[in-house]
Amino acid sequence: MMFKRYQTCGDIPDSVIKSHKKFYGIVMDVSDGDTIRVYHTPLIQWFNPPPQKKRGISNFTISVRLSAVDAPEVSHFGKPAQPLSKEAKDYLASQILGKRVSIKPLSKDQYSRLVATVSYRQMLVFKKNAAHEMLKQGLGQLYRGGGAQYDGEKDLLESLEANAKRAKRGVWGLKKGDYESPAEYKRKHKG
Repeated sequence: MMFKRYQTCGDIPDSVIKSHKKFYGIVMDVSDGDTIRVYHTPLIQWFNPPPQKKRGISNFTISVRLSAVDAPEVSHFGKPAQPLSKEAKDYLASQILGKRVSIKPLSKDQYSRLVATVSYRQMLVFKKNAAHEMLKQGLGQLYRGGGAQYDGEKDLLESLEANAKRAKRGVWGLKKGDYESPAEYKRKHKG
């Protein structure tokens, strides 16, 4: 962990995931409101800048899915975007793109992404959890699907989602019928 750089999710040993051993990296890309690409920076490479290239990014970054959050789906594979998907992606990018983050691995999902708790610093002092921030803004909802990972914070996460609902923030402020959960959207557009 201190010396070996993980190029992709496939390079991370199962023992690291099972032990939930934190590691650090720099966010190189925000794919959508719940998926990012991280350039792992082990201790020995802490001060080395990440590559500037974007071409072939999947060959040298780890695809990370924020634990506990399901954000509105962006358009891909010819499927339309969900309402507020761009806002969710842009908000997450404004918080973490280009920043050093702490990654606490929880599992791997069916798409070979690392499901993890992602933390970052704001103004060097305040440590924030990316999933918490997305739920607070109403730009995602609690992921309740198979293999859901809550890192021991399910009650807190449910409370953050409930507060956003009450305040009608983000997706919770849309008119009835204008929004379906990302899970419903994926079921509807499966195939």
